[in-house]
Amino acid sequence: MHGPLSALIACIALAGCTTPKRTRFVDVQSTVYGTKIAVIDADEAVVRLRVSGPNEPVFLAMVEPRVIADGLYLFPSYINKPVVSERLEVPVVELDLPAEWRDRIFWVEGESVPRWFQVFRERVRTIERRHLELPDAHESS
Repeated sequence: MHGPLSALIACIALAGCTTPKRTRFVDVQSTVYGTKIAVIDADEAVVRLRVSGPNEPVFLAMVEPRVIADGLYLFPSYINKPVVSERLEVPVVELDLPAEWRDRIFWVEGESVPRWFQVFRERVRTIERRHLELPDAHESS
């Protein structure tokens, strides 16, 4: 009986150790994958993006939106075959968007969490992000 109980306690302790306790944000200026992203417009239903330039290959499969703290974070998933696509719509209608979220739209360049075996590292989730700004009203018309 001592063996299974101690194994259960060890599993619970390890599960608590592997969960990041906080998130650290690192602002970056350039993209790792060479993808140029610009917000065309955004409302409570969808964020419209311009991806790269015309006829340039984009290695982007999809974008997952998530609300973290008081911002909207766009997590891209890349593929190894290029897709030529200049515009992309990211649905956000099902998210509980915070107030003033349009001023806090971020493209996630990278995300990391210390591995489970790195027991001496602080349990911090790091998100490398680029701030995306909405165009002025007179620019989008």
